[in-house]
Amino acid sequence: MAANAPVDSERPRIQKRRQFLGLAGAAVVGTAGLAGCLGNGATGGAGGLVADAEPLGSPVDPSGVSWSELGDLEGEIVVYSGRTSDQIDLIFDELENEYPDLEINRDYDSNDAQVNSLIQEGDATPADVFYSQDPGALNAVVDEGLTQALPSDIVDTVQSSWRSPDGCWTGVSGRVRAVLYNEDRLDETSFDSWDNLPTDIQSYATDDRFEGIISTRPNSGTFRGFIQAMVEFEGEDATRQWVRDFMGQDPQRFSGGSDQAAAIERGGDADPIVALGNSYYAARLVNEDPDSPIRVAFTEGDAGSLFSVAGVAVTNQVDDPELVAEFVRHLIAVEGQEFMMDDNGEFPVVEGVEYVGDLPDPADLDSPDFDLSQFDTGLQEANQLLEDEGMLPV
Repeated sequence: MAANAPVDSERPRIQKRRQFLGLAGAAVVGTAGLAGCLGNGATGGAGGLVADAEPLGSPVDPSGVSWSELGDLEGEIVVYSGRTSDQIDLIFDELENEYPDLEINRDYDSNDAQVNSLIQEGDATPADVFYSQDPGALNAVVDEGLTQALPSDIVDTVQSSWRSPDGCWTGVSGRVRAVLYNEDRLDETSFDSWDNLPTDIQSYATDDRFEGIISTRPNSGTFRGFIQAMVEFEGEDATRQWVRDFMGQDPQRFSGGSDQAAAIERGGDADPIVALGNSYYAARLVNEDPDSPIRVAFTEGDAGSLFSVAGVAVTNQVDDPELVAEFVRHLIAVEGQEFMMDDNGEFPVVEGVEYVGDLPDPADLDSPDFDLSQFDTGLQEANQLLEDEGMLPV
């Protein structure tokens, strides 16, 4: 599957003005201190504010609410997605199957391109929802004043570090930075056992045993977030040194997470054996093939095991706020959370939904505390750091 899959040819194409700003990363466009979410008496779109949209059924809450308790989804909704179609088409199709009167028009592109489109289109955008796996991209459109607040029951369902503090966006599924490896290739390494993999991220840049066998995907928003978190925890100088040391390991650099995980699983002579990536790419492959040799390990208490989220923001101009609000409720309801676990290997972001899968429960990992709403202008600096040290472009 290509990194940016085309829009379904059977669906009407969404007209967009592609006047790109030529920015290196999605978060570059954000300017802290701008308007942010609509609220406090603002009018929103023609249908009013999404935050004022009363639930069509039960409100969502942290204990977990099922689709049967929510209102029906009827009408047309336009989603600009920075996630690829193979990651979220399944849940969109499931919603359309559940609600025959619902039509989800989907536009897939990179996060950078989607943020640029939303900025260029402003209040003339056809988009109702921006769906991204990059909290920095979500924060960027918030900082540009392009979003409005979500209803309070949605905001209160997801813990504060996994959403915008003012309710401008919310996480809808989670992932953890991890170490992916092919368990069948131990003999090609200098390790005595895969159980002896280092539990600190520093070692993956400095331990000679990883030279020539490690890989990463530095152009992803979550990798930039990992770098920003390392700057927060360790300082810029130490982070720059980590990047320099890692580049000294002669790593393979991928432009797509699925391609990177597939190379680890494939295990060919030219393929890497170890990868720094997101845990859910490995989980998806194991879900598809229980005999897959791909496995994951985690560092402890540092940026290498950062928990991050994919999330959604709602644009200013929404004609049907009740539909849009109810759509987001379905994403964080029990079935929405379970669907992303079962079919995409991700983690729930709702306390009352238990993780069931092949990976350790997030509660059993030693992920550092980090407020994802900080992924904003700092991602621009992370992107520049990676360029300065030769890790970008891929």
